[in-house]
Amino acid sequence: LKSWEGEEGEEGSGGRKGGPPEGAMALRINVFIIVLTITQILIIVAYSQLTFNDGYGEQQKLDEARQKLKDKEDALREPTPAPLESEYGQPDLPFMFDMNMYTYLGMCLTMTYLRKYAYTSLGMSFLMGCLAQEWCCLLLQWIPLGYCSFLKSNFAEVGCPYGSNPDLTQFENFQRARACTCDSLEDKIALNIADFIQGQFGVVAVLVSYGALLGKVNPLQMLIIVICNVAAYCGNKFLSVDYRGGVDNTGSLYTTHIFGAAFGLGCSVVVSGKRPSENPDNAARYQSNNYAILGSLFMFVCYPSFNSYWAPASLRVYVATNTFAALMCGGMFAFIWSNLIYPEGPSVMHLQDGVLAAGVAASTPACMFIPPIFMMLVGAGGTLISALSFRYLQPRIDDQDTQGITSLHLLPGLWGALVMEAVTILGIDTETVTLNNREMLGEIMPHFGEQWSSAATQALILAFALFVGAIAGALTGLLANLTGKVALAGSYSDHVFWIVPDDFTHIGEEGADIKVM
Repeated sequence: LKSWEGEEGEEGSGGRKGGPPEGAMALRINVFIIVLTITQILIIVAYSQLTFNDGYGEQQKLDEARQKLKDKEDALREPTPAPLESEYGQPDLPFMFDMNMYTYLGMCLTMTYLRKYAYTSLGMSFLMGCLAQEWCCLLLQWIPLGYCSFLKSNFAEVGCPYGSNPDLTQFENFQRARACTCDSLEDKIALNIADFIQGQFGVVAVLVSYGALLGKVNPLQMLIIVICNVAAYCGNKFLSVDYRGGVDNTGSLYTTHIFGAAFGLGCSVVVSGKRPSENPDNAARYQSNNYAILGSLFMFVCYPSFNSYWAPASLRVYVATNTFAALMCGGMFAFIWSNLIYPEGPSVMHLQDGVLAAGVAASTPACMFIPPIFMMLVGAGGTLISALSFRYLQPRIDDQDTQGITSLHLLPGLWGALVMEAVTILGIDTETVTLNNREMLGEIMPHFGEQWSSAATQALILAFALFVGAIAGALTGLLANLTGKVALAGSYSDHVFWIVPDDFTHIGEEGADIKVM
């Protein structure tokens, strides 16, 4: 077996010119394909040894005493008709469709705005999304199983009686209840559709990071980045939500948007070559922008589902309503702010990213029983911050941030985190403001009722997201650099990675024609 390359002068000219001689039997083997194949085989082996198909969807798990009582009641009950579909986890199916549309249609299409990079933007986003979802589903189950074993041993003497233990804090009671119902590390991972949906939030974090790296990394580097990104995402989510009890159960503001942006920027600072923004192919054209707008529309439509999935079932409609209010107001203010800030006229990218920034800012605050009118202000604020950032900050960091994830995910995410901090201080810790349905906050806030614990925890998980993301991204960038870099003339151009049509042209530079995939 041997690798083939096109003849000198024909690379990137399209058709069959870059392929093997006609009639020849050849396979194209390189390091990326070998590593990708080995990675996929290892993941398949891991799934075969560590998981089984739960089969019937998400069911509420009870502690042993309650389960015996329920079994006894079921045995005495008269026979009933076949169970409804809703009892077998089918309510998760609409979320699966919306999440697939948000991730693989929406986010992937928004990256096609570069005029000569659509093949790689879509192809790498799809490939790395599949890899990230496989890897993330395993880790999101595996890490909590290990933690569950610790909780079971920690609360073994307390036991699992009904109700809260007055000798324990609110968070300790929350952890004790989890210890009574979770599986331990000795058990195989029971996979169902809910696990794959939750894994897609890790895919979103990867694609957010990829926005800063567009055009500057080769496929082998991106494979390494995805594996490290997902591991850091799952570790940060465990530290922030499971271990520390932070609130990030709608939209994953801290663990997806802020973390993904911090990771991508930390990695991009290390892997970016010299002045990549000076490449003339680092620009959009009319046709490519149209596809990016279409991707934004898909994300816009699916944002309520994306933000409400992690919420408790009783709050999903509330969260979706608040998200929709923020999006509608953000859509209106995206036009207002853009026209005010850009007297010469706004670009389409500023408008589409401004609208999506409203959904980012609203993600976690949407669960905090804030009236819709205030959620509209949250959305308008996220849009304003995005527009200002694109106008004044983005031109200064173009070399490190290709797509503008600083303006779309990081800064609007920090605005949403600031709103969360204000709500926890004013509405929970000091009770200066009365929140709607305040009695339900115990369902979503493990530290509810502990003075200042909620505000301190939210500030801590914000620091976790920024610190873990930036440091993990920089270390991953150092590791990715060991595999080489893309030449300036080869960045932002599909001809380095794909056989391209005859009408495709690229700028010339030594090393630009070397294919790396």
